[in-house]
Order: sequence, then structure tokens, then C-alpha cells
Amino acid sequence: MGSDDISRYVVKHPASGIYRYYRRVPTEVAHLDQRTHVKQSLKTKSLKEALEKAQSVHDAAENFWRALLVGNDNETAFARYESAVKVAQSMGFTYKSAEEVAALPLDELEQRLLIVGENMDKAQIVVDAVAGTVEEPAPRLSNVWSLYEKHNAAGLTGMSKNQLRKHKVSRERAISYAIDVMGDLELPAITRPDVLKFRKWWTEKVISEGLKADTANRSFSDLMGMLTPIDNALHTNYHEVWEKARIKETNATKGSSRPPFPLEWISDKILAPGAMDMLDEDARLIVYAMVETGARLGEICNLRPQDIRLEDEVPHIEVAERTDRRQKSEYSIRRVPLVGISLWAMRQRPQGFAKYQDKSDSASALINKVMRNNGLMPTDDHSIYSMRHSFQDRIENAGCSDRMQADLMGHEFGRPKYGDGPEMKRRQKFLEGIMFAWLQPVTIGATLAG
Repeated sequence: MGSDDISRYVVKHPASGIYRYYRRVPTEVAHLDQRTHVKQSLKTKSLKEALEKAQSVHDAAENFWRALLVGNDNETAFARYESAVKVAQSMGFTYKSAEEVAALPLDELEQRLLIVGENMDKAQIVVDAVAGTVEEPAPRLSNVWSLYEKHNAAGLTGMSKNQLRKHKVSRERAISYAIDVMGDLELPAITRPDVLKFRKWWTEKVISEGLKADTANRSFSDLMGMLTPIDNALHTNYHEVWEKARIKETNATKGSSRPPFPLEWISDKILAPGAMDMLDEDARLIVYAMVETGARLGEICNLRPQDIRLEDEVPHIEVAERTDRRQKSEYSIRRVPLVGISLWAMRQRPQGFAKYQDKSDSASALINKVMRNNGLMPTDDHSIYSMRHSFQDRIENAGCSDRMQADLMGHEFGRPKYGDGPEMKRRQKFLEGIMFAWLQPVTIGATLAG
């Protein structure tokens, strides 16, 4: 609405030397905001400190004006309250309601009243923020995602485009379910009986549709996960009534892990010459890369060229830290030696799998469908993820130490991020001792040497 350079709004008082935020109300919103200027002391003679304090005042004003232009009373209430919270913080106070302000210790009350007196008829936003005269907003369930997205912007960084899409879809689904059952209630009006009604609906759905408790509990986790940063930003407590609402698992509703592929199934069927030819080359090589690494399918799909270390003394892949994609956990970051068919597969794709970059769901759906339709799944409970479980069983049955198992699988063990050279050689030697025998293809595709 105005300049992004807030320094133009930070001016020094010629007499006192104290900086203040001073800005004319933009023309396009002047008919909605009765003030002529926004004037607020930043209470510092340091320009650096003044610029830091001015940012919250600037953001509060911008948000408030945007809400006025939208004309949504509910959104305007959010903006007005958020502005008050930020301005109070910039003045060194915590925003409190007028009733709470009246009950404050005398010294803080006097400080607040002094600021109110100084800003009366000058900066109403300061008066409202310090005196607590802005009513707490009443957002509805339908506002939860937008509030979460706004107040958890930092928490959403580092996700890939597809990760962010899935994150949003899951949470919007939870909101939609809650509205269907409870109505689009205002968040402060939601009571424990409302939440228990939602839990009862989920319990009946789990039983009638044969679902797992995790499916229902994901809704509760997603809602709590959104309400917490909203509460932190607005100084509210909306999440409290949602605590301890998760459905208790039973043997019937407990989620089960995928069973591993039997070793003979891998060697005699999956690694049989021509068995995987119905898959496209990238998908086929992704499966082969999983066999001797135990890596998650998504980890293989999203390898970058710099993660594929074929020329190192111990050829390996690196599940690395990224700024544009989150790994499953900090323990997932690791190096895994390449041996056998997995080494061969990565030599065919030293630049990675561009076709399935950030599209591991598509790769998984395709591989599972094709393998199932061609008799390469032992049971309906198996999926390509069973390859990872097979790898874990193989290394455990071969006497792999707990530390090395954690290092290879990417599990928690209180370990350093990466193994050093000697440790990598030990892993390589261990994996070479249990790798599958296989008949190397002569070629794969028209241009790749076997």
C-alpha cells in the first residue's frame, strides 16, 4: 500500500532526538480511517533500534488498512486486534484487555496511563493498544488456515512446493470435517462438548468404514498444530479445548507397518531379468536404488546431483539438509554406501531422477500399481515401501550393530550427522557381505550402458 522501505517513515524529533514512526494515511483508505497521520514514538535515539521497532508498527498499519479495504468485518477485527498486540509489544507492554489493565500493579498502570495521555487525540492505535480497548476478535473455524498461514509463515519455510501442498490439503481437510460436524463456530465459542461431538463422529466413522485411529487423530493433530501458533500470535487460548481429544488405538484400529518382502521374492521375482521392464526406466532404477540402501522412495526420487557421490572412495548417496525441502526428521540426514544393484542403478542416473523430483507420490502410485498388476507383490498388504522394511530385517539379521542400523536407516540414536571415512568403509564392507546376487542388464534403454 505504501513504500516497502520503512526508513522513510522513521523520523527524528528535532528537539528530543527520539525517533518516531510518522506517516500520512494513504489516500485510498483515507475515507475509512479517520486519522490524517499515523504518529508513534519509537522511544529510542538509536536509528537501528528505531527501524526494528518501526517494522511492527508498519506491519500493523498495513494489515489494518488492507482489512478496511476488503470490507470484511471479521477480517477487520483480526487486523485491528493484531495491530494492537504488535503496537503494545513495540511499546514494551503485553497487550491486555481493559479489565486486565485496570487490575495491573500501580507502577505499570501509571506507565500505561501516561502513554495514553500523551497520545490522546494523536495516535488512537497507541491508546487502544496500551489501554486494551480493542476487543478480542472472534475468528471462525473457516478462518483457521488463513490465520495459521499468516502467523506461522516462518514454520512453513523450507518445504518444497509439493510438501507445502500436502501440508495445506491435510489441514484444510481437518477444518472441513470440523465445520461439517460442528458448524462454522467462532473459535472462542467452541466448548469441550463440541470437541467431544467431533470425536464421537470420528469414532463412528473409524468403526463404520474400517479406518485406523491414525486417520482420525491426524485431524486433531492438524487442528491443534494450527491453533497453537495462532494463540501465540493473538494471545488467545483456542487450542485448550482440543487437548486430549485423540482417539485411543485398539488392536482393530491401530495402524500397522508394511510387511517386508521375503528375500527369495526380491531375488527370484523383483531382480529377475526383465521382471521390471513394464516400468519406465526412472521408476525401475528407483526400485533398484532402494534394494541395497533401504532409503525411502521419496529420498531416492529427490536426490540432487551433488547427493550422488559415485567418484568418492566409498560410492554413496547423501540424504542431505536442504533449504527448499524438509527431510522426514533430523535423523534422516545420513550417508549410505552404494553396493550391488543400487550402485549400478545410480551409475545410470548420476544426475538423479528429474522426472520424479518432488513427485514421489506419483512414482509410488505408479510403481505400486504396475508391480501389483504384474504379480510382483506377495500380498495386498505389501507396497514398494516394504523394500525398506526388508532392508532393515536383512541388516538386523546379519548382526548389524544398533548404531550402524540407525546410521543406515536414518533413525534416532544420538549420533553425529555423517560417518567419517573409516565408518563409511565399515558400512560398505557390511553391505557388500549381504547384497543380492543379480544378473546385470546389458543395457537399459537405448542410450545407457549396463
